[in-house]
Amino acid sequence: MTIKCSKCFLKIGRNDLNVSCNQCKHYYHIKCGGLTVESYQSMDDKELLNKWLCSFCKLKKNTSSTGIQTDSADDDIVTVSVAELKHLFTNILNQELQPLIQQIDSLKSEIQQLSNQNTQLREDVVKLARDNGSSNKTPDHVPTSSATSARETYAETVAKSINNTVIVRPKDKSQTINKTKSDIMANIDSVASSVSKVKNLKDGGILLGCQDITRFKRLADDKLAGAYDIREVSTLKPRIRIAGISKDVSESSVLDFLVKQNEFIFSNDEENVYKLIKFLPVKNKSDRFQVIVEVDIASYKKAISIGHCLIGLDRCSIFCGIDIFRCFTCNGFNHSSSSCKSNVICPRCAGNHSVKECQAEKLRCINCTNMKSSGNHDQINDDHAAWDRDNCHSYSAAINKIKRDVFGLSS
Repeated sequence: MTIKCSKCFLKIGRNDLNVSCNQCKHYYHIKCGGLTVESYQSMDDKELLNKWLCSFCKLKKNTSSTGIQTDSADDDIVTVSVAELKHLFTNILNQELQPLIQQIDSLKSEIQQLSNQNTQLREDVVKLARDNGSSNKTPDHVPTSSATSARETYAETVAKSINNTVIVRPKDKSQTINKTKSDIMANIDSVASSVSKVKNLKDGGILLGCQDITRFKRLADDKLAGAYDIREVSTLKPRIRIAGISKDVSESSVLDFLVKQNEFIFSNDEENVYKLIKFLPVKNKSDRFQVIVEVDIASYKKAISIGHCLIGLDRCSIFCGIDIFRCFTCNGFNHSSSSCKSNVICPRCAGNHSVKECQAEKLRCINCTNMKSSGNHDQINDDHAAWDRDNCHSYSAAINKIKRDVFGLSS
């Protein structure tokens, strides 16, 4: 039978010195009973030990002798000092809380182990991706077909011209595009073959993509500067959208997380500069954020192909972030309403009125309607608003055209 001390509530061992109260019959360690070893040994007489009372029972006896009424029927109800109660409660709490404290310490240890395993796993994934990427490279001794080589050469040419673009615009706004092209061919014929991209602009101007932009611009400034304005276009880069970022990742640190945690996608070289365009919350998820990031073409291809990346401790989804302007006047693409000379078209029903005046029940997209009427697009649905990007075929076609013509990317 296990006996516990009625004061400290700890087990009284077989070799522990103890006493029993003659009144309440409770057992105590001699120290808990207020006795020293010497005083205990001096009470070795059984008769003295049998008369020993605990402090509670002594207090009850003294209280009764002073004439204060007590309830003798309830031996467990006693008056004790604040210090005694504090000591009792402390012992009880220690006994009850000790198992919980041990469980918490054990959980902390397990969490730390999982964190270390997660860190190691991320490092292994990065290393595996690097090794896989290098093993997938085509060996030098493996021949490729002539058709494949031709496609790669053209792609390389287009990629080079992307970052080498110049606009040649006549000072005479009434001049035709044909006259502009003739002047360029007549004066800069020696480098005309290096032009890999041509786009007609308004007011007789053209946009040219060249492999040797420095030489072209130098010759153009020498021979055409009197009649033309020549301007080099800033480098255009594709954009990606990353969604599902934790609110614990700040706007100022998101690029650092992106590059350092995903080295198999994003290069950390000084040549590659990534630019944060937007940092905004995900719709209907206030604790999650999304970003628009401007990247180089190589990183764009890898990111879209893989489709996800790690930011902080979250696996985030990657989408195409390339966008285009939609005019609020005519709803056409690639220009703003401030420069639009067309009539007002409703983006909701394609009627000749503003969206504020629209009372139509049926939706119709003017862009998809025009695409259907242009031929070979009979299967296109136009039963949506012009702003509905998810269902607008003409919007998707315009995005793919920019990918192909501006960035040299496949749709």
